[in-house]
Amino acid sequence: MRIIAIDASERRCVVSRSVEEAAAAAEAAGAHVERVRLAELEIRTCTGCSMCRATGVCKIDDDLPHLVERIASADGVILGTPSYFRRAEDRTQALLDRLAGYFPDTGQLRLPGMSPAEVPRSRVARDARRAVVITACAAPEPLATFFGYTTGPVRALRDALGCGGIRTVGSLAVTDTWRHPEIHAWEQDKARSLGRILAGKI
Repeated sequence: MRIIAIDASERRCVVSRSVEEAAAAAEAAGAHVERVRLAELEIRTCTGCSMCRATGVCKIDDDLPHLVERIASADGVILGTPSYFRRAEDRTQALLDRLAGYFPDTGQLRLPGMSPAEVPRSRVARDARRAVVITACAAPEPLATFFGYTTGPVRALRDALGCGGIRTVGSLAVTDTWRHPEIHAWEQDKARSLGRILAGKI
């Protein structure tokens, strides 16, 4: 079992700690976890040129193609991002906007310079891939849920991962981080549970 844990927070805040809790729990359950800090990668914003639809190749030369390959080769994904006014952090949003260009509706991975025939297909393995999503916002409950500060990014992350045939099996939304910058014990436990679920131990 190979899992990629993507931390999209700019600072090592509650999202980072929650992602690490999930990753550590997955490792303890026997999975190999690769950790990625999105802030350390160059992920540029989609220009809307539609070249990916026409050619299957995104014209933007950055770190996204390599990251997509790593996501495609993993059995599970842990993806954590802060929520800013009902949307994911900017790098995560750029990732979401462009992910569909690499994973069209068929679920076939597209890679620069390679035709679909040259990219190995494995529907069984692809269908088996799962993800858990972690997000956090400063708003307290019930405002966070009512106004979609947490549900909006979770839905966007779930839809983007679904383009690659990656099924979201659980999520954690940490709220009220302005007054409580540390995760509560129950949130820590849930993050660990998500890691074990992804590793197939629950």
